[in-house]
Amino acid sequence: MDSVPKHPQFCIKWPWDLPNQNPKNPNSCDFETPWLFKSLQTLGSTPFNLVNSISKSSPKLFNKIPIQSGGGKLKTMRLSAEEQGEAEQRALACALASGKEATMIEFYSPKCRLCSSLLQFVMEVEKRNGDWLNIVMADAENDKWFPELLHYDIKYVPCFVLLDKHGRALAKTGIPNSRLHVIAGVSHLLKMKRPHKI
Repeated sequence: MDSVPKHPQFCIKWPWDLPNQNPKNPNSCDFETPWLFKSLQTLGSTPFNLVNSISKSSPKLFNKIPIQSGGGKLKTMRLSAEEQGEAEQRALACALASGKEATMIEFYSPKCRLCSSLLQFVMEVEKRNGDWLNIVMADAENDKWFPELLHYDIKYVPCFVLLDKHGRALAKTGIPNSRLHVIAGVSHLLKMKRPHKI
């Protein structure tokens, strides 16, 4: 009777067995999954890998603060999440205590590319309207801002909330569909509270 090597009817591949697999062994498991399952696995792993690569490579622009060194040069220092939250909350307290006509809080996320792209715009808005407006940035992922996130019903970023000089919320921007949409929303908030010059 001629002995032909038989393949097992049931095959289990363990991840630790793959590098040590002996190709000459007739009982080795070489079962290949059907093409349909391979394509589903590829479809599922592609978005997962994309999200991981974006979150690892996203610029952390918001948790650096400039510090003047002894030689007059500016260098940046990275803050812990707790220190950053405390610094942002102190900035809000100072903004409200300044007596200016309005304060705008920008709720952002360090992982949000739209938020990062608006940084220059926000700085320009504050520069142009600095006589009557303060702008404070608040990291929506920081636990220190959780009460404000609930109070102002923040469910998306970037979100701008306009406060009067007494700290009462007047309005906030809508769901951000695009950069231009957010800029239009901020412009609308500014028109609401901008002092009329006689």
